[in-house]
Amino acid sequence: MTSSPHIKGVALMENLRILHPYLNRDGVTEIVINQPGEVITESRSGWERFDVPELNFNLCQDIAKLTATFSGQSLDERKPIISATLPEGERVQIVVPPVTLSGRVSLTIRKPPTFNPTLDDYEKSGAFDQVIDYSSDLSEVERTLLELKQARKFKAFFELAIKSRLNIIVSGSTGSGKTTFMRSLLQLVPDDERLISIENVDELGLYKTHWNTVPLFYSAGGQGVSEVSQQHLLESSLRMKPDRIFVAELIRGDEAFYYLRNVNSGHPGSITSMHANSARMAIEQLVLFLKESQSGSSMNREDIKQLLFMCVDIIVQIKNIRGKRVITEIYYDPEFKRTQMA
Repeated sequence: MTSSPHIKGVALMENLRILHPYLNRDGVTEIVINQPGEVITESRSGWERFDVPELNFNLCQDIAKLTATFSGQSLDERKPIISATLPEGERVQIVVPPVTLSGRVSLTIRKPPTFNPTLDDYEKSGAFDQVIDYSSDLSEVERTLLELKQARKFKAFFELAIKSRLNIIVSGSTGSGKTTFMRSLLQLVPDDERLISIENVDELGLYKTHWNTVPLFYSAGGQGVSEVSQQHLLESSLRMKPDRIFVAELIRGDEAFYYLRNVNSGHPGSITSMHANSARMAIEQLVLFLKESQSGSSMNREDIKQLLFMCVDIIVQIKNIRGKRVITEIYYDPEFKRTQMA
């Protein structure tokens, strides 16, 4: 008699056949589906998009549900995120509504390595050519950013900061224009990167301007059907092969801790916002957030501040003055940051 797990695997493999031409492409390491009708692959040459009209929403749903069944998990509105292994060994992260946009299913498939390079292979491929020695001296980018800031060439300052993948916090009160300014900065993010946005409601609209984007949504105060928190999405996003992760707003301690962990784990270039009255008070607010978190509660204030100055590059303070939204501060001090890293 055919075993139940075997039947589940056969059904899943049949539905995955549509992805075989992309899974079997030489050099492809990652395959993602952000929405029906398209497949995106990653290789040494970067991300590449393919139109696949037959990959409709129902088929995406079937793949997601069969993967959940095959791995012995539930996948529905209450539990809309799973991590699993496909029948042929690929790792997959799946996200379904209401955590992403209605009518979409997000799949991130990582192919298992078929080649284990030696150090000789690394050397021959030039993998060590970009190694730099740490120096207390400012880099060329840091010097240029300081010059642009001092010359009050702020548009060029932010263009270079985004291109150089600096971490930016936009700080201000409710109604000061934080989200609007964030959107203007997001327009500067290169179009060849994979982006994850994490929001309570659909405000950033990053998926409208960047083709390789997955918008994720959490439940405010656990009020939604899914009860998925910002922290859950931050954890999930690390398995979705992002180049950058954007959090619309930092609101609580555990989420702030995981956000800092993410930007310090190979995903620099993030932009987020928070409530504070000044750039200095934004740091103090973050200290309070981290002290409130389970992971940061045992850290002392000085260690937390050191971590913050190492992870956060720029703080923009924005205010609404008599109906006009203005930037009142731009904190950027790479020299002080280097003293914290010494």
